[in-house]
Amino acid sequence: MDDASFSRDGATNMKEAGHSSSFDQIVDDQQQENKTMEENNDEQKELQKKKPYVAFLIDRPFNANTTETQEEEETVTLMKRLRCRLNLRLHSKGIEKKSEDDDAELEALFALSIGPSSSGSLLTSGTKESSPTNKKSLYDSLLELVDEFDAAGVVEIFRLLLERRSAIPLFVPESKTHFLNLMRHVTLPGIDNIRLGEDKSLMRVAVVSCRQRNQSQASEILKSLFNIDSIHCQDFSAGSVSSKSLLAEIGSGCVVIGESGPEKVKNVLVTHVIGDFKPLWPFLQHFADYLLIEDSSVEKESFCLSWLTSGDQGSHPESSAFPFVCVWRPSVDETRYEIKEVNGSFQLCIDGQLAGKTIGILKSSVVAVIKKMNAADQFQVTSQERLRLFQIPILMDEGYRALDCVSPTEIESRMTTSVQNLRDVKTKEFLLQKNYMEQAKHEETKMEHRLNEEKVREEDAKIKKCREVRRSDSHRVQQRPLLQLFLSFLSEEDPGSRILSIRMLEKELAGRCERTLGPELLEIRKLNSSYVDKLATASGTKDLDVTRENLLSAKAQLRDGVLNIEHLWRELSHLCTDMEPESRSSVIKKIPCLAAQHLLDGFCLELLDGDSNMIHLEWITEVLRELGVLTGKMKRIFVLSVIGVQSSGKSTLLNTMFGIQMRTSVGQCTRGVNMQLVPVEGRAEYDYILLLDTEGTRAPEYHGMPDSEKRDNQMATLSILLADATIVITPGENDAAIKEILPVVLMAYQGSKLAEDNGGRLSSKVFFVYNRIDTSQKNKLSSIIQSLGTSLHEAFSQVQNLAGDSALLKSEARPFGNLDVSNPNSSESDVCILGNVKKEYEPPGDIPDSAYGETLVKFREHIHRRVTSAQQDATAWKSRSFEEFSNYITEVWKCICSANFTLNFASVVERITFDKLDFEYKKVEQELVEAYLESFATIKKKMIEEKGEIISSGTTAVIDATSNGDLLLKFEAKLREEILPAEQNLDNKMKEMIMKRGREKWSLQFQRQWETNKKDQASNWAFRLKTNFVLLFNYEHHVENYKKKLRNEINNLFSNSSTESSKFVWTGGEKTTKFEELYNNMLFEVYQLFPPKDMRAEVLNVYQNSSVIKNRKIDMLVSDEDSSLLSILKQEPIYFWRRNRNAVEKCLKSVDAIVNFISASQQCYDDSIISNFIYEVDASITFHEVSTNSEVRKIHIYGQNLIIALMEIMGREWEAENSVLAKFKRNKETMCEYFMMVSQGVEKTKLFAATMANALKSVLMSAFEKEMIQKAFNIIRNRQWLFDARLMHKHMDLYLVNLLDEKKVDEVLDCIKNPQSFYKDVLHRLIAENVPNVDKEWQDFTTHLKLSITKAALGTENVESDKAQNFVNQLRNEFLKGGLQNELLASAFLINLSGEYEDFENEENGGFQDACTKEMIQALDSQEPPKNQKEFAKELSPKVVQYMKIRNDPVALPRCDAYCALCSSLCIEAANHDTSLTPHDAIHQPAGITGFKNLKDSTLLSETCSDCFQANWRFRLSNTSEWKYKDYAKVFPGWRVPRINEESPLREYILATYNEEIAEKYKRKSCPDVPAKYFRDLSTIREQLKRDIDGI
Repeated sequence: MDDASFSRDGATNMKEAGHSSSFDQIVDDQQQENKTMEENNDEQKELQKKKPYVAFLIDRPFNANTTETQEEEETVTLMKRLRCRLNLRLHSKGIEKKSEDDDAELEALFALSIGPSSSGSLLTSGTKESSPTNKKSLYDSLLELVDEFDAAGVVEIFRLLLERRSAIPLFVPESKTHFLNLMRHVTLPGIDNIRLGEDKSLMRVAVVSCRQRNQSQASEILKSLFNIDSIHCQDFSAGSVSSKSLLAEIGSGCVVIGESGPEKVKNVLVTHVIGDFKPLWPFLQHFADYLLIEDSSVEKESFCLSWLTSGDQGSHPESSAFPFVCVWRPSVDETRYEIKEVNGSFQLCIDGQLAGKTIGILKSSVVAVIKKMNAADQFQVTSQERLRLFQIPILMDEGYRALDCVSPTEIESRMTTSVQNLRDVKTKEFLLQKNYMEQAKHEETKMEHRLNEEKVREEDAKIKKCREVRRSDSHRVQQRPLLQLFLSFLSEEDPGSRILSIRMLEKELAGRCERTLGPELLEIRKLNSSYVDKLATASGTKDLDVTRENLLSAKAQLRDGVLNIEHLWRELSHLCTDMEPESRSSVIKKIPCLAAQHLLDGFCLELLDGDSNMIHLEWITEVLRELGVLTGKMKRIFVLSVIGVQSSGKSTLLNTMFGIQMRTSVGQCTRGVNMQLVPVEGRAEYDYILLLDTEGTRAPEYHGMPDSEKRDNQMATLSILLADATIVITPGENDAAIKEILPVVLMAYQGSKLAEDNGGRLSSKVFFVYNRIDTSQKNKLSSIIQSLGTSLHEAFSQVQNLAGDSALLKSEARPFGNLDVSNPNSSESDVCILGNVKKEYEPPGDIPDSAYGETLVKFREHIHRRVTSAQQDATAWKSRSFEEFSNYITEVWKCICSANFTLNFASVVERITFDKLDFEYKKVEQELVEAYLESFATIKKKMIEEKGEIISSGTTAVIDATSNGDLLLKFEAKLREEILPAEQNLDNKMKEMIMKRGREKWSLQFQRQWETNKKDQASNWAFRLKTNFVLLFNYEHHVENYKKKLRNEINNLFSNSSTESSKFVWTGGEKTTKFEELYNNMLFEVYQLFPPKDMRAEVLNVYQNSSVIKNRKIDMLVSDEDSSLLSILKQEPIYFWRRNRNAVEKCLKSVDAIVNFISASQQCYDDSIISNFIYEVDASITFHEVSTNSEVRKIHIYGQNLIIALMEIMGREWEAENSVLAKFKRNKETMCEYFMMVSQGVEKTKLFAATMANALKSVLMSAFEKEMIQKAFNIIRNRQWLFDARLMHKHMDLYLVNLLDEKKVDEVLDCIKNPQSFYKDVLHRLIAENVPNVDKEWQDFTTHLKLSITKAALGTENVESDKAQNFVNQLRNEFLKGGLQNELLASAFLINLSGEYEDFENEENGGFQDACTKEMIQALDSQEPPKNQKEFAKELSPKVVQYMKIRNDPVALPRCDAYCALCSSLCIEAANHDTSLTPHDAIHQPAGITGFKNLKDSTLLSETCSDCFQANWRFRLSNTSEWKYKDYAKVFPGWRVPRINEESPLREYILATYNEEIAEKYKRKSCPDVPAKYFRDLSTIREQLKRDIDGI
């Protein structure tokens, strides 16, 4: 037999069949039939309307273990079994073959290959037949079901049948409707993109039977040979065979020809005719490559007798029209077969029973035909000539018509016309979603910098710009052909046509993407493999980084090339919301309605954009609103979400549980979060189920991409928080990823308003599914459950630890507290264990496993019972309307956005690691401050020693600027030298700290933070060093020189001379007058030489010499116009309040922020402050892109004016405390005493001793206070209330509670109204409680002082000359290096006494020492000790606060005392914080508590500023100025908008309880609608405050 024997003479065969003789004519005939069908459309519309596809999806209560009841139609039960992949009671197992060798198969194959006739003999065994009953057949139920639905519904039924390798009917006899045309929409499962109605590639087999229906074994042949189930076979076994005289079905079969590999199976199409096949003979002739005839053993029924031997060729077309015919005749005799050629066709005749080798012979013949068809170029010729299934006429003479459906060819043609290159469409035509991606980045940046109000405004401006661009682009986008095509499909009135058209579009887009992106996928695999290899081999960092960047770039490019239905919807969503309302056409206006209908049609719609990771809230709100309109406002929904790692089977689970069509494959199918609507019947609690299918976490596509963890956590959080029930699905036993994500979800949830409303419980009931588990191993199931329980407990514990004492996570409110894991897969368990969705993953066993579906059906019913019967706080679960759910989406999205920081972590372990790293880093920062403090103290001592040496040398001249400059450089170098070892040690500590395992991702962030901190600290301490140096070597030096000069003048006045006697007899008044004369003359001299600095001139001088100003070439002289502008801005800074501030105005605000920071952080003038200020202002100008010369000048003039005003205030304060003139004035009393003693002729020794005693008394109490301040600070520096604003708030509230107990309501209200003084009072009280015992400390202090004085006196015991100066030097050294080490005391004895006391050099040392010691100790003893502990601590506390601010340790700073201008709530940030980086923020209290009133009726306002902000209310500052709360930050510069929404239990209690008293105090009306939750119990509040303060 040659190859040509398999070609078929179409013309001859068709002529014999009584039809036209050309291939083209057949196509024309079919087209004519289609035309006739279209002409009969009106007639068909008059027929009973078909059910739409969505009716097939209706979810109903179902028990998989029971059969149909009388109350429920067989078709309804069949639908549910089809949807959930349950058993259709098809138990045919085919014919078992004997375990013999394959000689017969080999012989048959050999015979078929070489061509000659052959025969053989085989032994066989028989089969048993069953007799029929009158029960309704399953096949009739199937035909009835199919006939109920429109084209889209029928396609879905066929899809589900073919999925389980069941044959589908070709027609319905009752309605005389065939489905050949519809099969163009049916894709064969498991075969790449082959549509049943259009395929020409697969071998086609026809199976007919000449035997009586109750004896036929044709269905068993289908199962055993082609692995196709036939419902007819089940009916036959059950004795309920259909009564229809003619039925036909077609199935997608496979023939197993090997053990493994790509050639293991061969796919075939098989048509099986049940009953009288003669009317279908023409169809079979056009269809079949292989005709398999089950012949009758009764001769009068025999096919060969009545057909092949018939002489009436016109009436009985011959079998020679088929390339290969196999005739099997049952026989109890030995099995025989024979192959022969008849009229160019081959016939295989087999006699024998089906069991045994017969199936093997049949299979061998089928395989041989397949091979022949695929050989050489033969099949190409055949496929060109053969008709597609939809082109083959069927039962036309009997009046059958094709079921009406849209033409796939037309859709493909329109698709080809609309789009050529998908990547070009997405990147060049779909401009709106591309722009939205840019907006999403700005939204992300805005969230990251939400603490920086200026940055938030900048990003808001960019977001607004993006919206403007989209609005402009929308007019072009609406004309895009692909969108027009999509809109035309969506606008189809007929549901069936609409659904099938969209399905075709989906498949066409997916197919094109697969073809065009194939090379890119291969490239990504190569890059990924290369990256993994280099990572494993520790290749060079540069090479690794390049490979990683290439990989990430390739992944991004791949995503840019994907175009699916969701991208069309994204573009339409923006087209709908961004186009100007007046420009929207009627079609554009209908887009939300079309989207709602799309959901009702059974399609998915994106909730969370999978590319931007954003919810388009305006769009979703509109769609859900339209959905409510279409379904009815009273309709309720049950929201069910599913989350899991990628490829865990999420979509598959939902498809099986609800019979829907979410995309499934290995890899990423779902993007973002998709929602799908399922109608419900028979459940009173709700009308629809809204399914949320979440993109798989830990996706390889995003591995290594920025913010991949955040993306996963955000989607999981959204899905869980939105849902009434959430299914967490895990493939196998590896649930590590889910165990990481769930705690992060809890972290994001805790502390939110949602958690508050739910008492800390998740609003979603969480269920767990483990699939791909060997369910036969019971011990494995229990270990999974045990592991889950342990993991959830650990997760909760981790979150609880992070939350601290949060009441929202109290033990009785545990999110998983009522999880039932007692008995997996029982009807009461919240954990479901599943096997595989398919029985096997290779054909022919790759069909759904009914056990998987049965388990899910039970689990779905369990979820319903658990959620709907749940009680929370004595309130039953309640479903939501579409409108309620829309509002809830907004709330949940706010919760997620507020938890932005938390969601960046891959797991709680990672969050804990970060928090630990952050804690350790702050310790390192503190160590650096300590190191600077220690080094600075050392350098300051060296400065005092240096000054002492200068004094000892007897130098009284003014030290020149050059010498001072050199000396300052010397001390600056010493400071760097002192700090360097500590800094290097901390550098190493930092390196070790950030390089610990698990901290790699934050190493760069903390390293940069460390470098910035080192730079800031170095600058800060260098400035402090310079300030102290100037004080010591300039100011103090000059003061001491003038004091010495005045002493010399006094001594000269009363020295031995002619007028000596008269001077000593001056009266007291005369002496005073003379002293005043001397003192005032000296004071005038000091004023002349050291006048107060002209701060304006100093600042202007820096501006004049600034390189920034010179480079800008701007004139900084203030004109009259400038003065006018500055005056206006000073009176009313309107630029803060304009809604759309331009760049200049933003710069002006930035200048204010810079000045405010300088005001808070600096104490004295320095040129460097002005220089840095100029640079910062200019940097702001550059940043805001202000370019015109006039605008740049305006900003610098404004800055100059502000800094001059600040420096003048700062200069006056500094001069009053530190200038030479001020310090000299403070010495007037001691100098007067000196004058009087000299005038009385007091001995030099006594005079010197008195001078020493006076010097000691002048600084004694200040030195003691300094000691106490340092000791008090060391005690409080680690107190949590110092740096935790919320804990400080609790201390303040507890103080108010105590006042309320004393009935001091008015005082309470005053405290709340004046928070600055109230905070200071409470802070000072807390500090006072920690001040050491003053009596003991004073005793210890004076004891050390006396010891130092005694030691200093002893140090001069052997001194023969210059005793006075030596004693001073000894005393200074003792105070500096001895037990006290008090710099203030040491500085007080930087006294130059050279040439003043030479006349007592000859006095005995003992007398000198005794006199000095006695006088100084007597001064100590006469000093009044500090006041009692309470009074002293009260006075010391403010000085401790001031010390902390000057010290500026970031770890130990009090709170900022700024407060909200509306509700008087205190800022929660640290003192001296830079508002340009960290604006003021507060936990806002009910505004009415401070007298804030409602604009409309003057009643007290019960809402907080945060509530008003959320509600977009307005407030009024005066009778005319009214502002929106969203403009809060503009109206109050330096403040953040009131977003924090936390309860203030005591403040709420006060408003509720003292409503009338507050109204009377502030002349308002009482609040008429105080929220019920404000009415609390004071004792409960008190106890909770105490517990919180005590950390219980």
